[in-house]
Amino acid sequence: MFQHILVPVDGSDRAWAAARFGAVVADACAADLEIVHVVADESHAGEMRSELGRSLEEHGLSAANAAIVPIVAPPESDGSAGAAIAAYAEAVDGSMVVMSSTGRGRSAAVLGSVADDVLRSMFGPIIVVGPHVQEIESFSGDLIVPVDGSDFSEKILPIAGAWGVALGARPWIVEVITEQVPTSSDMLESSYPHRLANALYAQTHHEVEFEVLHGDSAAASIASYAGRVDARLIMMTTHGRTGMKRFTTGSTASSVVHTATVPVVLYRPPVLALD
Repeated sequence: MFQHILVPVDGSDRAWAAARFGAVVADACAADLEIVHVVADESHAGEMRSELGRSLEEHGLSAANAAIVPIVAPPESDGSAGAAIAAYAEAVDGSMVVMSSTGRGRSAAVLGSVADDVLRSMFGPIIVVGPHVQEIESFSGDLIVPVDGSDFSEKILPIAGAWGVALGARPWIVEVITEQVPTSSDMLESSYPHRLANALYAQTHHEVEFEVLHGDSAAASIASYAGRVDARLIMMTTHGRTGMKRFTTGSTASSVVHTATVPVVLYRPPVLALD
């Protein structure tokens, strides 16, 4: 599924927590684990490699199973650590970025500026480990896939289907109703996620489930449901266009990262790459 799991670290405990989860992902995928850090120039690479090497075992990782990779920011990154990480990830075939959110960035004060820049610079998804994610020892479990009625929110579905097959995981397509919408029956209310589940099953021939949730907060409903069903990942796009009866995935995604106890796979569709 992946050949390289890339985990940017900055010395913080939360970054190393993401690295431990990255090790779990690497083990599940039989992939290489790379601990990366952006340096200003090559002269700092040796010092950074030594410093991170000393920190590995302190944070529950083994130097035998993790490579330390200083990344020199290329000129085209304009000094942006996020752009440098994204450029490195794009250059390494079969790579997946796993990183923490720092809560100090420009995305609703939830995604850190580095994670935000990585997401904006890449054409593939990244796995974000939020502040309330608990230690995870296994990468097996259900995948929660929120949708909101928009084409953008549904862009994650092929990725969720492929990950479900590769990981032996069951995707749950979840719609959240945040207002009382009159319907003639529960069947009518669930017709949208049911239709998507059937379509994804037809494409993958892999088990897919669906659910309709109700609540005042879409993010809280998604995070709570993921905890109840013992999911391993929440998978969602970062932007959506939707009606007033549903929710806007862009703002909800950041809130889910902030509240969920499991990591969140965020995908920014290529059509939005220049937004």
